[in-house]
Amino acid sequence: MSLQIVHVARAFSAQPTLGVYLDDATVVEAPLPEVLGGALRPDVIWVSAAAPAEVAAVRLRFPACRILATPARRADADEVVELIAAGADLVLQDEGVLLAAAGLHALSRRRSPTPAA
Repeated sequence: MSLQIVHVARAFSAQPTLGVYLDDATVVEAPLPEVLGGALRPDVIWVSAAAPAEVAAVRLRFPACRILATPARRADADEVVELIAAGADLVLQDEGVLLAAAGLHALSRRRSPTPAA
């Protein structure tokens, strides 16, 4: 079974690192407007440098999808709580790709079964 992971891209690309550590997945990187307006069918989404409004928009567009949010390094505990309240399933206060890959892997094991088409 192939897994689709979407990285809501910012100023950096997480590839090829994500592809190496998540070799059983298809990794797509796109800016937020493209993710929200496109025809992607992700299983797990990583919103890097996440803000609550962005996480809420992703949750609204993909209600059954697991969401990893990594806030900017300067985020405090209140901002982490806001990301969870906005719909993030997991928040990691680290912008590193390796830790994100571990978080994405953990969330992919907990995803809801996809209904048969």
